[in-house]
Amino acid sequence: MKRYFWGDMCLAVLPNGKFVAGLSDEFGEMAEFSVKRANFEVNVAGGPAVELGGNGFLLKEIAERGDGLLLKYFYRREELWAEVELSHIPGTNVIVQSNRIKNAGKETKKITRFSSASVDHVLYREDRKWYANTEARIHICHSKWQGEGQWRTYKPAELGLYPGSVHKAERAAYKIQSVGSWATGNFYPMTVAEDRESGCVWYLETEGANNWYIKLCAYGGYAESDFSMEASGCDEGNGGWHYDLKPDETYRAQRAFWGVAKGGFEAAAKNLNAFKRADCTVKYPSGGMPLVFNDYMNCVWLDQRPATLFPLIDRAAQAGCEIFCIDGGWCENEHGEGLGDWMPAKAVYRECALEEVAGKIRAKGMIPGIWLELETCTPTAAGAEICGEAVLKRYHNRIGREKWFYNFCRDEVREYLLGKVDALYRMGFRYIKNDYNHSLGIGCTNNYAGDSAAEGMIRSHDAFLNFIEELYRRYPDLRLENCGSGGLRSENKTLRHFLLQSISDQERYENNPSILMGSIAALPPEKAGIWVYPYPAAYGDDKDFLPDRKYMEHMADGKQTAFNLVCGLMGTMYLSGRIDLCDEHNLSLVRQGAVLYKKNRKEIMHSSPVYPTGVHNINEKELCSFGLLTDTKLFLAVWNLRGAGAEGVRIDLKRWVKEESRAVCCFPEREDIKYRFGNGELEMEVLEDGAAFYLEILL
Repeated sequence: MKRYFWGDMCLAVLPNGKFVAGLSDEFGEMAEFSVKRANFEVNVAGGPAVELGGNGFLLKEIAERGDGLLLKYFYRREELWAEVELSHIPGTNVIVQSNRIKNAGKETKKITRFSSASVDHVLYREDRKWYANTEARIHICHSKWQGEGQWRTYKPAELGLYPGSVHKAERAAYKIQSVGSWATGNFYPMTVAEDRESGCVWYLETEGANNWYIKLCAYGGYAESDFSMEASGCDEGNGGWHYDLKPDETYRAQRAFWGVAKGGFEAAAKNLNAFKRADCTVKYPSGGMPLVFNDYMNCVWLDQRPATLFPLIDRAAQAGCEIFCIDGGWCENEHGEGLGDWMPAKAVYRECALEEVAGKIRAKGMIPGIWLELETCTPTAAGAEICGEAVLKRYHNRIGREKWFYNFCRDEVREYLLGKVDALYRMGFRYIKNDYNHSLGIGCTNNYAGDSAAEGMIRSHDAFLNFIEELYRRYPDLRLENCGSGGLRSENKTLRHFLLQSISDQERYENNPSILMGSIAALPPEKAGIWVYPYPAAYGDDKDFLPDRKYMEHMADGKQTAFNLVCGLMGTMYLSGRIDLCDEHNLSLVRQGAVLYKKNRKEIMHSSPVYPTGVHNINEKELCSFGLLTDTKLFLAVWNLRGAGAEGVRIDLKRWVKEESRAVCCFPEREDIKYRFGNGELEMEVLEDGAAFYLEILL
């Protein structure tokens, strides 16, 4: 056995090629031990799964490469080489695993499964079996449209993971999975296993806007019981993936990243967020993310007539916004329909050309931004006919009804859309919100020389990301935001190419604390675009919206506006709402929030999430809190969702602050706020329903 020490992790590689990571103080002094599960598996059509050792892949070479290893394996029967690249991310307890397979034979091999990673010895303790640990927990992130970032915690047995047999052949598995290009539409591709007694956590995440699964596996019965986590984006049993690997050809599986740390669920989130910061291909502004105003959510929705838009532009500038993004409704094709050709809509821009609107935004000191949905088009779009395979097909049929999907593997499509972006760039637009409002289903088959729709989906996504990189090369000052009907395509392979992710399309402001705190466990807070919509116009009220007296009286105390802004201060503030119509008190709150966001946004880029009152689930009526921790400060948000007449608040912060730390309630500025901070505890009198507060605690 060979051991490699990375930070406070120890990676042990056994002679049979299997490997496992643990904390250095545990694994570093252990004698020889077994690893039962292979760290990757391959299936060749017609045969069983090929594992490591024995009659399968044999380890041939270990090479150290900087902060990582390259392990090479050979499977003689099928003449297949496999390479596993393990990269340790300095400053984190994260290992990135990238698997490649090469056909060294003379015949094509049909590969029907190629996993990304398998992590063994999860919930490992020397003193007891994993199933005897009553403090073992599994954390899984559920997701849905307008209900993203919903973490739930389970005992392993609640997922069907428990031993029941004396035979070591026993297996029990629980799987979370996705089929389609909305890869985070049902679950986020990440799981965390925690030993609450010791504080040790094991975590695994995979990436790609394609089919994927993460499987939790309890095996070995009572006899040789163990627990593992496995990830794969290439499996025939999950969306029909297969690949014909030709002689001398190499195929790379989707990446996975995993590790083990001390510190509970927060340690997993901190380590994975630190990795994603290091892995991001986009350079962030040194001063932090600009303050964006977006005119869609609870605002004008799709009504960008000058009479509606211009007062908003003026007020956004007065509020301190730095980017103004026109979101939807502006485009059509030559038939006056839909999207895909990205021509300004004649009915909207009859009085004032789109470039004039961009000029007005610039004249107000803001950067013009615009919404696109680059990957889709209407069936009547000219772009759909620029070549025979301009849109994606499955078994010769175009995918979708109201919208089709562009085939970014085609040069003609890329050049066509580059021309459309170039036209907007020449008008002065320097910010693009790219949306993705439909899923490819099981995939496509006309964008590569094969017949697996699942592999076609992987190729389509890779080609789109290459297109995004081309945009950055052509337009270095262009800023790009990702949206997928909110957070339905927000896995790391996509997000590493974008500055910002619109975390949700949520319209009910009181649901945003749950969504934002759950989402920031999976993506860095500076990448989390949090909608803030003071003076909201409900969906359907976009045309000639005017608040009546009842509405004005309801909003007069500013409580709802303050609640929204407290949310926005916990990530990247993404301002919207009819602020052009709001009263002076609410406008003052918006300005205060904007100033505070700008003051702290640089520090947010170095923060990690903490959960003083636990993860708050959507629709639950309770007091909730969320923090962003840096080396010198704890930014803390507190929201009261318990209802009217609730008692005061006491929050224990001893885990993160020092005895001499001091707290300042920064927002909203209210004379009647009474709070006390001492001995690591915060006490507040928060009696009214829907109150929200933002504090800075100096460590």
